[in-house]
Amino acid sequence: MADALTDILKSIRMEGSVFSRAALTAPWGVESGKTSSGMFHAVVNGSAWVTLVDDRSPIRLERGDVVMMPFGDNHLMTSEPGSETLPIAELNTVDQFGRGRLIVDGGGAPTSLICGTVSFDNGSAHPVLSMLPRLIHIREHGGRMASAVETMIGLIADEMDHPGAGTETVVARLTDALVVFVLRHYVETLSDSESSWLAALRDPPIREALGLIHRSPERAWTAAALSALVGMSRSAFFQRFRQTVGETPAQYLTRWRIHLATRLLREGEILVAGVAHQVGYTTEAAFSNAFKRVMGIRPGAYRRAA
Repeated sequence: MADALTDILKSIRMEGSVFSRAALTAPWGVESGKTSSGMFHAVVNGSAWVTLVDDRSPIRLERGDVVMMPFGDNHLMTSEPGSETLPIAELNTVDQFGRGRLIVDGGGAPTSLICGTVSFDNGSAHPVLSMLPRLIHIREHGGRMASAVETMIGLIADEMDHPGAGTETVVARLTDALVVFVLRHYVETLSDSESSWLAALRDPPIREALGLIHRSPERAWTAAALSALVGMSRSAFFQRFRQTVGETPAQYLTRWRIHLATRLLREGEILVAGVAHQVGYTTEAAFSNAFKRVMGIRPGAYRRAA
């Protein structure tokens, strides 16, 4: 699992940041609003409830818990379900050192949070990010991961409370690591019945096939070629791949190539024809057609917009 997950994480530009250190006493409540980037909250001390606005099924958070909304869905963070809320933008302030502070003094039980954002480049085209749920809740009290996550949360909190040289960089790196732990935990706790790229990480032959596609997307991969390399018959591999991943090897290869192409189009000065060649298309026309099927726009127009 580690190698395949590393492949996917290397393929995205992920940027995490902490925008606020929250010190709250009950009763309190904040509403995030819909955001363009993902958002997460980590409970340093105390407890809280999180509720997606259009779901209304509150989830209790305790010390060491992390909750992430990868797509920036509007949500409530409250001391109790149904507590009155105010927009987080109205409550969040910046202190004299430039640190974000979210303070609500209701006089009751205290809760300490770390609130941050996480952005993924072009998540809509990414084979894995598009399959993430709207809310991921991490709780594993007493396990190895729980200790690591709680340590990271404590380090972030300490850096924000006692800033020193390089604090901004330290917090950013710790935040990135925290998000990776959240994603890894989510993958590891998927049920065997779920069909998605994420669930496929738990199936060794399919995971190996995905790794081959990730590392050499320019190759003209076929189900026959992949099945031979992972030691399965073509028919059994094709059926298992489609059942586990939710699409055929050819469909997945196309989406992976287009995801890589979006980065090349945004970041470099390579001509569209050069991008097409790098991701495995023999002609610019074939690449342009595939790109439009996935992204709904031609590569040239995408580059101009980006």
